Amino acid sequence: MQGKLCARTRIRAGLLVSFSMKETKRPTIIDVAHAANVGASTVSRHVRGGKSVSPEVARRIEIAIAQLGYEPNTLARSLRVGRTQTLGVLFPHVNNVFFGNALRTIQTEARINGFTVMLLTHQEEAKLQQEQLASLKRSQVDGIIVVPAAETNVAQVRALLGNTPVVAFDRSLGSAVDSVMLDNYKAAREATEHLLGHRHSHIVAVNAPYKLQPLQSRFNGYKEAMEAAGRRAETIVWHESEQRRKELCAALQRKREPATAILSMSYSVTLAILSTLRESHIALSKIGFIGIDDMEFANFIHPPLTTLAQPAEQFARLAFQQLLGRTSGSKEKPVHVVVAGNMMIRSSCGCKPASPRSL
Repeated sequence: MQGKLCARTRIRAGLLVSFSMKETKRPTIIDVAHAANVGASTVSRHVRGGKSVSPEVARRIEIAIAQLGYEPNTLARSLRVGRTQTLGVLFPHVNNVFFGNALRTIQTEARINGFTVMLLTHQEEAKLQQEQLASLKRSQVDGIIVVPAAETNVAQVRALLGNTPVVAFDRSLGSAVDSVMLDNYKAAREATEHLLGHRHSHIVAVNAPYKLQPLQSRFNGYKEAMEAAGRRAETIVWHESEQRRKELCAALQRKREPATAILSMSYSVTLAILSTLRESHIALSKIGFIGIDDMEFANFIHPPLTTLAQPAEQFARLAFQQLLGRTSGSKEKPVHVVVAGNMMIRSSCGCKPASPRSL
């Protein structure tokens, strides 16, 4: 016999019978059925997760699959049923705690439900976002979870995606698209009121330059809390520049009505503020500070940072369940879920650190 041969096995009532096949032939569902001494439809039902196959038959099929190295043809199945069992996830990036934890949760939920995840990023660029969405569309993903980029043209996004199910995550894509978002107004207002409760008379808010609805809502929450307390709101829109660093330092060091506390509106802004304070030799312990978005190293800063954390895992599960419903054919009206943040009280806000427990 010419050519390299590999073993092939028939499983019949516990008896293993070996025969051969050419290595170049990819095992098919018919080969598995023949080896397990069952019909091809029975193998197909078992591979799809059907529960009508008896334990003994399932055992024989699994042995045959392992012996032959059979892998289901997912492409053929997707063409047949019109689904790829793949979900697209488009985030700005994954280099902070919130997006990183959210992605892990989405991947876990997807795996449990038989989906794979295709992850892309847009780096807050609307043009790149369109390119990435087009790529996901060409890949025929069953649905997409997207964090819209700054200055997204909602009409263009919806026109591009057509009937592809979409859930907007962390930011809105308009009233016609499902969404899961933080209660940004309440989060910033709560953080501001907490600092006011520590008798900080002048709180400066530092915001990112992006024209994003969540950041605008956070500013509104801060502004209205300040006005309700009879205090003047002051905002620095942060850009990575020497001018902005000088502006922040000047607000903290001026002789007349210096800022006594800072409210940072995002993870990236908090990083920039901490860097500026260190370079300018301004001790964080001398001011009040709260950052919206928790940080993986918040407990290692001196003093430990008080933050307003977004519950990433809860966000992700809600978004995944919304998308799962849409991919299953749900025609309900768009659902907009608003989630409350969690204040992580540490010391930078002015609260005293918890006393160590006696062992």
